[in-house]
Amino acid sequence: MLAYLKGEIIAKEMSGGPVDRLVIDVGGVGFEVAVAHSTLMTVGQPGDQATVHVSVAIRETEWTIFGFARHDERQMFTLLQSVTGIGPRLALALVGTLGVDTLVEAVTSENQKMISQAPGVGAKVAQRIILELKTKMEDFAAARGKSIASPAQTKGQHAVIEEVTDILSHYGYTPTEIQSALKEAEKAGVPRDTAEELLRFTLKLLGAGALK
Repeated sequence: MLAYLKGEIIAKEMSGGPVDRLVIDVGGVGFEVAVAHSTLMTVGQPGDQATVHVSVAIRETEWTIFGFARHDERQMFTLLQSVTGIGPRLALALVGTLGVDTLVEAVTSENQKMISQAPGVGAKVAQRIILELKTKMEDFAAARGKSIASPAQTKGQHAVIEEVTDILSHYGYTPTEIQSALKEAEKAGVPRDTAEELLRFTLKLLGAGALK
């Protein structure tokens, strides 16, 4: 129905939950878009021109437009809803908290703990995501030209990520803050062979408030 909206950002509203609100003016029509907090923070400021990739969820009593900063986030959002019991809001929470690359990595390596970092995702839901999406995630990664790490590499990297996640949680950071910091570390090419360097990088980001 709609692939993207391109126009001026009119308003941004944080809800304090996994779904925030964005209003974008396209040709004089204001569209209200439900977005993850990470999208709200990166898409721009009121008055800026922005392109938001969207997906429309139609229910008996309402139509909701969900928005994403990138096309692959929209694709992942759609893929997650193919899992039994996962609706658009939970799919948005997964994409917004973990991001596309982390979700692919977590599902293909069967890392239930990582998936459970998203709000509203318990152990049973994480298990169901792995069971129903592992093969699809491998195909999704291949279509994007991404290679899947070997089991030995994946096991070692996830042990490091879990150690860093546990330490940051102990310091009082939320799952969303932790995953945002880990995504920035991945973008910066921070090695995941040992916890020390990854922890130093993420603590520096979080301590400086760079992800607010």
